[in-house]
Amino acid sequence: MARKGYQGESPTDRATNIMDKFIRRSERKAAQQETKPLIRKDPNIPMELWPLKDQIEYWDTRTPEQIFHSKYIYHSWYDEVLEKSGLYPTTFLDCVSKHKSRLKELFNQCTSTGEAVSILQKENIIH
Repeated sequence: MARKGYQGESPTDRATNIMDKFIRRSERKAAQQETKPLIRKDPNIPMELWPLKDQIEYWDTRTPEQIFHSKYIYHSWYDEVLEKSGLYPTTFLDCVSKHKSRLKELFNQCTSTGEAVSILQKENIIH
């Protein structure tokens, strides 16, 4: 006598499950892929993905303020002013501690570090 009972999935169920698995995997891959917009020059897109002509135009038309702010943040500018002043860090800190607002003002005016040192020396803030 032959045994009868559950022998596994039917071929149609197996094929349906395999297709469902394939569809889910394909949808997951499509969702993970980065979609590139048709217009590449857009503020939401990194500049490295812009066409080369637009990148060159961007770098050529920057204002001095944009160049300054791309080069410095306040702390790096402050450290460079400290270095160019020639003072020891503790001496420099003692001299400028009462004049933090003046330093912020010079930074906001996009003053170069060498010029900032000479201004601070003329105003007798540093020696």
